[in-house]
Amino acid sequence: MYRSSGFRRMYIPVRHEYFPLWNQVGHARLGGEVPMIYVQVLSFTLLGAFLQANIGFGFSVIAMVFLPMLFPFSTAITLNKIIALASTGFLTFKYLRYIQWRTLLPFLAMSMAVIFAVTLYSFTLASRTLMLALGAGLILLALYLFFLNNKVAIKANLGNALLMGTVAGLSSGLLGISGPPVSLYLFASVKEKRAYLSTIQAFFFISNIESIIIRAWHGDLQITHWPVIASGWVGVGVGTWLGLLLFKRIKDTTLRSLVYIFVGLSGLWIVIQQI
Repeated sequence: MYRSSGFRRMYIPVRHEYFPLWNQVGHARLGGEVPMIYVQVLSFTLLGAFLQANIGFGFSVIAMVFLPMLFPFSTAITLNKIIALASTGFLTFKYLRYIQWRTLLPFLAMSMAVIFAVTLYSFTLASRTLMLALGAGLILLALYLFFLNNKVAIKANLGNALLMGTVAGLSSGLLGISGPPVSLYLFASVKEKRAYLSTIQAFFFISNIESIIIRAWHGDLQITHWPVIASGWVGVGVGTWLGLLLFKRIKDTTLRSLVYIFVGLSGLWIVIQQI
């Protein structure tokens, strides 16, 4: 069931007759108390969805900081991607007419092929070394692009789409995080804010569905997870709404800087977790 974590264990009293499925989610033995896991999940999904709506990515990074504290790693990735569907699906269809399919499709196709192969392999793979390498690479790449962002551009050609799609597929399949490499490719290729936001959300929405199907088939999704997913969707709804309020007011230059900074911080946090 739920893993022990660094979170403080807190509970809210509840009457079982009001929650007929409570025994099914494995908490009946807790003496009629609801753990604060739902409040915790709501809190970090709210923050992640705020970033997602504002700079185009960030939800998976935030979610994968906290979810592995509560669940086995593969289950954490599955829940991360299911909860993220609420945000990515909404933003994809809200800005559907702005999606740059010509830029996205080669990148998406390569990523999905890699995600399929790597996800199957990840069920038996120890990922600590790869996570350290990914974290260090993101830090260096973010520093390079942040200080040379006026001189560096990742053109939307087939070669770059295949290369960056491979990186995104590897990080998504192994770690449940694909936002930084996707954002670096699309942000340089898609200049207009709404086009960038809609295109990156379409990538997440489609690729996450693939990952969920594979991991659910592997047994990483159970009925006991749905109350946690529901609390995450509440956080996503609030966070997306708040993020879109800021998204309408932020300048393109500021948005670019935020993306590069967040890529570096993402890499730094991954390294810190593994040391």
